[in-house]
Amino acid sequence: MKQNDKIISAFRQDIELPAVVTKKADTAFDKILSEVREGTNQMKEKQNNQEKKRTPVWVKTAVSAAAVCLLLIGVCTANPVLAAKIPVIRRIFSMLQKTAEYPGDYTNYVQPLQEDTDETPVEDVAQGTEEEHSDGYSRTVDGVTVTLSEIYCNQQSLSISMLVEAPEAFADKIVTYQDGKQALLIEGESQFSFRDDPYVGDNYVYGAFLDEKTFAGIWRIELSGVLTGDLKDTKLEEAFTMEIDIRKVIGELAEPVQIDWGMSTEELDSMSEAEFNALYDQKIKEYGMDTFPNRAQNYWFEGPWNFTVPVTVNDADNHRVVLNDVNADGLGLRAVSMTPFELSIETEQGADMDCIVVVLDAQGKWMDSGNGNVSVLPIADHDVSEITVYLCSSETWTNEIKGHQGDADFTQYVKERALYEREVELPVCEK
Repeated sequence: MKQNDKIISAFRQDIELPAVVTKKADTAFDKILSEVREGTNQMKEKQNNQEKKRTPVWVKTAVSAAAVCLLLIGVCTANPVLAAKIPVIRRIFSMLQKTAEYPGDYTNYVQPLQEDTDETPVEDVAQGTEEEHSDGYSRTVDGVTVTLSEIYCNQQSLSISMLVEAPEAFADKIVTYQDGKQALLIEGESQFSFRDDPYVGDNYVYGAFLDEKTFAGIWRIELSGVLTGDLKDTKLEEAFTMEIDIRKVIGELAEPVQIDWGMSTEELDSMSEAEFNALYDQKIKEYGMDTFPNRAQNYWFEGPWNFTVPVTVNDADNHRVVLNDVNADGLGLRAVSMTPFELSIETEQGADMDCIVVVLDAQGKWMDSGNGNVSVLPIADHDVSEITVYLCSSETWTNEIKGHQGDADFTQYVKERALYEREVELPVCEK
């Protein structure tokens, strides 16, 4: 077994380490992420007119991952007893919390999943293989191990840290996005004990590769998507059960297959819209891109990996301010919910309105979700003792406001053009 494989194997051990060792590991891991971001920012400068293009930066990542392994080998050489005691499995949140979708210090909020005792092999009928159960929340199918490590659930979201380990290298196959993030997608469903039908949304796991065969990430589920219908205004039960059925783990290829159109750009430009649409449909089917996942765009592992997870809701520093403030035009603010990591904005816009929610913190700084979700916003690096919520028409936001985000008078731009405005004082979380 290779030395770095031994280290990754040792990651499964849940034994406390001296602070100096865990600090070194965190520092090295931060270096991986910072170098990915540095390489990504350089690419951004060269691609200002290609905002949506995604570019792999795996050379830097692979070198940095190797550096982490060498660091850990050095530490373990100094103290061989530590070689089998590096508790990365129980520290994924702390490793990723600075670059998570909703950053912050999760130390006092996450809980490790307690080990289950089911070690009976389960027959995988679909694949005709035997699923091997290891200690804790780990399941192995065809050599691919998925491990659920820690969990944090508040009234707004549920997050689970996850490790995906493969028998073959796949880090270089998976894309790194321009913001430096990496992700795997879960195809499957979850059954919550408090609702009848399964839930299939929020299936991205964001994180980073620890080495060429091992991905660590955080899977976050917005509970507004789970608490729908009659459950919409229901407060979560103190404890519930989540049945997780992961059928595939899918990555987006760093180098997807390029379509060969069989003609020059000039010939394509000369085609009528109907002719091009017919050719497009033909090529999409020819390359298998009319299905998901497909080999032209994706890399994936087949499961299933099944888990039964007990969930305890942590209400610490959760607050909800109900306003029900609606103006004569039917625009307004129903409520603001707050956790240590996110703000959820509930607005009223009317059936015929098309508005953008703009939120400024107590210092007038725009709170950007970074993922297009304007209703759930990260709190990190913001003073949210008071916020101001605006509703602006989508057209006005795009054409008149958005381009002035860096201006000193940005607040005035928003204020003068907003259709609705409301200041809200919020409790201060004790972090």
